Amino acid sequence: MKIFKKMAVLTLSVAFMGAFAQEEGSILGEYGAITVKMLNGKKTALISGTSTETVEIAEDVEVDSIYYDRDYSGEWGKPGTLMLPFDFPSGCLSEFGQIYEMTGIAINGTSETWQIDAKQMGSNGEFSANRPYFVRPNKNQVIFPAWCAGKTTMKKTVGADTKFKFDNWEFRGMYSYKTWEEGDPDIGRVYGFAAKAKEVDGKQIQQGQFVKVKAGAYIRPFRGYLVYNKSNALTKAGANATIAAIEEDLPSSIEVVFHDEEGTTAIYMLNPRTGEFSTATGWYDMKGRKLDKKPTIKGTYFNNGKKVVIK
Repeated sequence: MKIFKKMAVLTLSVAFMGAFAQEEGSILGEYGAITVKMLNGKKTALISGTSTETVEIAEDVEVDSIYYDRDYSGEWGKPGTLMLPFDFPSGCLSEFGQIYEMTGIAINGTSETWQIDAKQMGSNGEFSANRPYFVRPNKNQVIFPAWCAGKTTMKKTVGADTKFKFDNWEFRGMYSYKTWEEGDPDIGRVYGFAAKAKEVDGKQIQQGQFVKVKAGAYIRPFRGYLVYNKSNALTKAGANATIAAIEEDLPSSIEVVFHDEEGTTAIYMLNPRTGEFSTATGWYDMKGRKLDKKPTIKGTYFNNGKKVVIK
């Protein structure tokens, strides 16, 4: 199973600032999946979205331009994850798609299902270096607007903390390639987004489902995944608990509810067995709460991932 394979091309350009001594096309630095070269008179960070090399930036590096090669050419709006070693206003990516911060994960009291809340970052938000985010792309190439132009800093990744904790869960960003082999202690408690539709254990998994990772799954640099924190779970469950029992209770799928300023904008399912995203089925209210059946009260709802108005 392949996780997080969807990609995009991002470019950040700045005005040429004086003469450069370096020869055009010369390599100025190599940092695993990132190479810094002199291109068009600019110190350009070339980021490979398909590389398996570990990103190793020991000290901050200033660059003039960013080119991120990652193909997101599937269905637009399907969720994925993104982490980069740069700070920039989230509005710089507004033409590419929507950027979301994970704000929490809990059991929905209405449906008794696990649910992730993801909040859209407004144009005044800040995309922070070394932090994983959810993305819903609508293009696979974007040129940063002129107001984003200017020198930017490629932040140190060696020793950087890319884990964000939510109770017993962690949203982890990756700067290295990882494969989950048989016997890996994380198997059974790691979740990620499926890059493409496939059949797993006789069940059809759709592109974009958020699912449990199985042996053979892998993740490339610049992505993120969700993991159940074993040590925290044991502490909260008490001395007589076993982690096997806790993992047995973990869901086979997790609802991911995407919110913008007007409320819920989309609902997807994260399949815990394969790490992939699919459109959530059934009826939900505008707060992302699952309903037992088709509602009879007038209003706007979600049904199988689409907004429906009942009159």
